Amino acid sequence: MVKQVALRLGEKIMPKAPKVLLSNGNYCVPQHYLTYHHTLASIEALICDIEYDPRYVVFAAQEASGLYIQVGVIGHDNYHKKSSLKANQEKLLFGRKWRVEPELPTSEVIQSVFLAIKKSREHEVRELFKLTLNDSTTTPFNTHIDLPLMAEFYNKKDVVNEQKKVLSAEQEINDTLTKITYDHSTLSLSEVQQRPNGLWLVDINVHQSQRSTLTEMTNATLYLMVEDLTLNTLSRALMQEFIRLSDLQVDKHFNYRGFHRFDPSIDIADIADLSQQTRKHDLAAHFANEFSKTNQKVDLKRIPPVQAGALAQKHKQIIEQYLQPAG
Repeated sequence: MVKQVALRLGEKIMPKAPKVLLSNGNYCVPQHYLTYHHTLASIEALICDIEYDPRYVVFAAQEASGLYIQVGVIGHDNYHKKSSLKANQEKLLFGRKWRVEPELPTSEVIQSVFLAIKKSREHEVRELFKLTLNDSTTTPFNTHIDLPLMAEFYNKKDVVNEQKKVLSAEQEINDTLTKITYDHSTLSLSEVQQRPNGLWLVDINVHQSQRSTLTEMTNATLYLMVEDLTLNTLSRALMQEFIRLSDLQVDKHFNYRGFHRFDPSIDIADIADLSQQTRKHDLAAHFANEFSKTNQKVDLKRIPPVQAGALAQKHKQIIEQYLQPAG
């Protein structure tokens, strides 16, 4: 006798859906044979089974427009002056709201939490990169810079390039690194080498201070490959590496019921094998029709309502370029 398959809150098995026998001898109903109606209670239950860093507090809530998740980060306000008492006070800082559709598969709800945490952490990472130019310290990669203002007034032709002294590769890199701090850490050149194709390989050491908080930077060496050694190119390469390491830190530590789904140590061949086991079988005719109808209903719910206007006209012109009416 096939044992009853356990379901989570918000899940329901499609009528006549088959149970799949896995290689470990257990039966399951794969997520593509389930329907979903998530509520605030089911979202909260999922979040209770998620662990990452206790400083990243994941909330679930509901308002007139629907369900959403939101990440609160316990930390310092990055924009208070060093002399301010508030600069040393920790507070709960909230990120954007991430909408959750009731029909979203449970796995995708978990992945939405995963992505929300990643982007919340990236938001902080971007603010921790500080560049000092002309006796002023800025955070040029932060997400609060006025983009419409830049689009209106920035003109690359107007940027004045000062005459630079001829420096060795080491001198040019060191000159840039003295202008940069990251998470209260300083950076120093370890090694630089130019490849025959013209690209530069730059190894940079990270020196943390007592105020540094990012664990992935402990005893870290950064390995960059850049086209040139300008301040702009090096800064952008560093920022991309900081984001990559931040993402990797979340990949390793984010887990659902103790399973680290995105950890690179999880063998991709095992993931592929499990996926194949849940999909490599023929559907009986009586269920294939139900399966198709259910998926179509979900797809129809995802079509956004379109109001007449400039945006609708723009979309119409784009879509008509690719989707020709059947003749």
